[in-house]
Amino acid sequence: MRFKDKVVFITGGSKGLGKALTLKFLEEGAEVGVVGRDGNSLEKLVRESGENSGLAVYEGDISDYKRMEEIVDDFVGRKKRVDILVNNAGIVNTLLPAERLKKEDFDRTIDVNLKGTFYVTQLFGKKMIEQGGGRIINVSSQAGLFGEKGFLPYALSKGAIILMTRILAHEWGKYGVTLCSVAPGFVKGGMNENLIKKDIFVQFLSKRNPLLRMAEVSEFVSLILFLSSEDARYINGETIVLDGGMTGYTMEPLLDFIASLKKEK
Repeated sequence: MRFKDKVVFITGGSKGLGKALTLKFLEEGAEVGVVGRDGNSLEKLVRESGENSGLAVYEGDISDYKRMEEIVDDFVGRKKRVDILVNNAGIVNTLLPAERLKKEDFDRTIDVNLKGTFYVTQLFGKKMIEQGGGRIINVSSQAGLFGEKGFLPYALSKGAIILMTRILAHEWGKYGVTLCSVAPGFVKGGMNENLIKKDIFVQFLSKRNPLLRMAEVSEFVSLILFLSSEDARYINGETIVLDGGMTGYTMEPLLDFIASLKKEK
């Protein structure tokens, strides 16, 4: 059990990739807390994790600073410390060309992915500084490195998370607080769950990748756990790309592929 007696908090930890992370950290002996917006998903997670797991669940939106302040104070007050924070929560905007994006969609994506991630990082970061150390893993995206047509607010928010990771690694390293970010490509789960229900999209996304497949959820989880472990304690300020070698290659944008399917109908 790599994380026995470690205290971990995961945002967006009740569904998709976050749920997989939560269950794996529990399996590895950690004391885990999660925040999510969907009360039903949180209740289901508690049942799946088992009565004796000690899982702490909170309903809330990471873009709500006051609510997150309450959650952080309660969680750390109960556990007396926090060793690892995984900023997993995020949303993707409606895929549209930039000139057709709605202000509400742009603002909501930035509010959750960037502002919310910073709020949680700052609140837990203060606790980590006070206790003399901690580890923060931010989930960014391959789109945050090179962008992609149709994903403007999402890509902007994820690119900013990469920069935030490096800045805070420099600022907080002297306090024993280290940070890394992970930039996944297309993972076969999480926010892609609806997309991968159609084989045509799985085939399209797989063809964009040198390995000719999407990432498995287990591969994403394994990387997060490695970066959270003592084996990675000297990795600080870095962004680890998990995309099978896709980043940097010229590819047909997903938005254009969707448009081509509409024309064929």
